[in-house]
Amino acid sequence: MTKTDRAYLSPVKLLSELIRLDTSNPPGNEEIAVHFIESLLTREGIKSLIVTPEPRRANILARIPGKRPGKPVVLLGHLDVVPANDEGWIEPPFSGAVRDGLIYGRGAIDMKSQVVCHLISFIMLYRSGMVPERDVIFLATADEEVSGKLGAEYMFQKVDDLSDASFVLSEGGFVMEEEGRLHARISVGEKQVCQFMIRATGRGGHGSMPHDDNANDKVVRAAHRIIDAQLPFKLTRIATRYLNGVLKGRKVARIQFSDLKEALLDQGFRRFIEGRPAYNALLKNTVTLTMLKAGDKINVIPMEATAYFDARIFPEVKHERFLRQMARIAGPDVQLTPIQKTFSVPSSFNTPYFTNIAKAVRGVTGPIPVLPDLTTGATDLRHFRARGVTAYGFFPIRLPAEEHMRMHSVNERLSVRSLEEGQECMDEIVRFLATYSFPG
Repeated sequence: MTKTDRAYLSPVKLLSELIRLDTSNPPGNEEIAVHFIESLLTREGIKSLIVTPEPRRANILARIPGKRPGKPVVLLGHLDVVPANDEGWIEPPFSGAVRDGLIYGRGAIDMKSQVVCHLISFIMLYRSGMVPERDVIFLATADEEVSGKLGAEYMFQKVDDLSDASFVLSEGGFVMEEEGRLHARISVGEKQVCQFMIRATGRGGHGSMPHDDNANDKVVRAAHRIIDAQLPFKLTRIATRYLNGVLKGRKVARIQFSDLKEALLDQGFRRFIEGRPAYNALLKNTVTLTMLKAGDKINVIPMEATAYFDARIFPEVKHERFLRQMARIAGPDVQLTPIQKTFSVPSSFNTPYFTNIAKAVRGVTGPIPVLPDLTTGATDLRHFRARGVTAYGFFPIRLPAEEHMRMHSVNERLSVRSLEEGQECMDEIVRFLATYSFPG
């Protein structure tokens, strides 16, 4: 490449520009980002398909034809981001500012950076003139942060061979840095969303005259029972492989860790897990109280109160059974109502995809553990896995644990070095995906 080419396809430059396009969802407005990407593809002579399910909501797909029809490889990303305001930010959240070697802005981690790296690797594959074994598809979608109905889910209706994909790569895992140690986590599945609310009614009245039929009292007591419930640890193949790989040989909570099943017999180790939100969520169904709604005036007892819970459950758990359990715990004074649920089917991690992605990672980072992981949040990959497609969530950027927690939070940011290293590794992964002869 010439110097001009390198500057034009700089991941730092493209990420800054993409962050500056405010695609907060709601309302979305992904169309502005789609037109930005379309202009880059057009400059390279690559045709693209834009699908607009609603005004200002858009998805974009481009394709490099392969040697054989069907079973495409999909590089999937979403263009919407969660909302943000300026409060507490070092740099404004839609500035894309580069400061002290860090790129600031909403989407720096989730997931405009990965969209940019997918796009650059896709363009470089096209430039190389290589004909891939199967079609390679670049797909950037709308609406992931809300439901996916206008994005990935909608695209299945418009592009027939998406549901026939060989493999899909999107968000989920990173190269994590914890306590000076590196390991890569490749998400091969995700927990199911099982959101619900509890509602109580009661007798209204003046706040100066309390009584025993207060809707607030009923909801607060029921909510306490739910959040105080001791949900059990659950060993899964993914969690066991992951935590054994991360903790093996380390002294944790005064024990020398050798095996997860054995370690969980120790009370101190269980407290250690419960004190680490990421580990705890990997080993338990979780329930989080997120919203409380009741009352309009401080001196008026309301007649109705509601509490909302975001629950995430393991793929094999039945929603109805879990909700019955929550209703029993909440008690008879409240009514439990489901709000939203998703379904999840994990992909196998005993595959050539996993082996070769691990090889690409180690080629850049050195001989680090590369481990399967379960994403605790929801991603668009669930739509593919439900159709039997092997789908992994992984972006090979190096992310310190404290930086990972900035995702969806104040001062979301990514280091320039990490992004450039991630681009190098993504190029290797895409080259593998283009040259591997997928079965079927």
